[in-house]
Amino acid sequence: MMSEIIREQLLQSGILASAALLAALFAIRFVVGRALKRGEGFPPLVVRRWTASLRNVLILVAILGLVMIWAPQLRTFALSLTAFAVASVIAMKELIMCFSGSALRTLSRAYSVGDYIEIGGKRGEVMDFNLLVTRIREFEKRDGSFNRTGREVILPHSLLLSSPVRVEGHAGGRVRHVFNMTFEPDANLFAERAAIEAAALEAYEGTAEGHSQPQRGASAEDDITVGVGTSDIGKYRLEVIFYSKPERVGDTERAIATRIGDRVHNLRTEGKMDVRNES
Repeated sequence: MMSEIIREQLLQSGILASAALLAALFAIRFVVGRALKRGEGFPPLVVRRWTASLRNVLILVAILGLVMIWAPQLRTFALSLTAFAVASVIAMKELIMCFSGSALRTLSRAYSVGDYIEIGGKRGEVMDFNLLVTRIREFEKRDGSFNRTGREVILPHSLLLSSPVRVEGHAGGRVRHVFNMTFEPDANLFAERAAIEAAALEAYEGTAEGHSQPQRGASAEDDITVGVGTSDIGKYRLEVIFYSKPERVGDTERAIATRIGDRVHNLRTEGKMDVRNES
């Protein structure tokens, strides 16, 4: 039983056919070579030429015969080799793009550890990076939010070649934050802009971010502005812009919005306007 299995495998693999072909070619070369050497009517030069020609013809026949015998195996090997080559090219392409992105980051000094960045739609604080990837601590997807989700995201440096990098703040620095408040157009809100801005400034100075201003020798007025405009449906819209450290953005925004809302409420109770605060 075992011998039959081995014999079938040998027949299917082409080993016996290859051995038979080579044996036949060696036999032909041996017989014809002896006949040429024994021929008394052939000059030595002619014998050498015919021997060389015979050897070349037999080598060509051997190559063609072996290719035909092993064609199925060669086809399978070629397909495997092609698949391996394609996979290698794809892998090498990704590696090359990652190395190129790392070089771009280094040469441009795009960001460093501790910076707040956005790449490919992912926002977060840079925790670490190497030649291939950057690891960030993810922020919420809500625009302007610096609340951490508790997840870490690994970003390949190939993204640096296809997506812009937005640096929202550097390590130890402050970020620019914007939020809007919408009001009913029942009165001239433009005339109350100074009072509203004063209320926002008062709230800003009362936060931890505002208390840190004197230590830096900067004025809080330079770090917060209030603009008045209208929405697409004709309502008044306040645009509040302030600078703060990322971990203080949420508390500072709530303090400013509360103070502005309180100021607007007082104006309404005084009969000057009827407003609605939309965050």
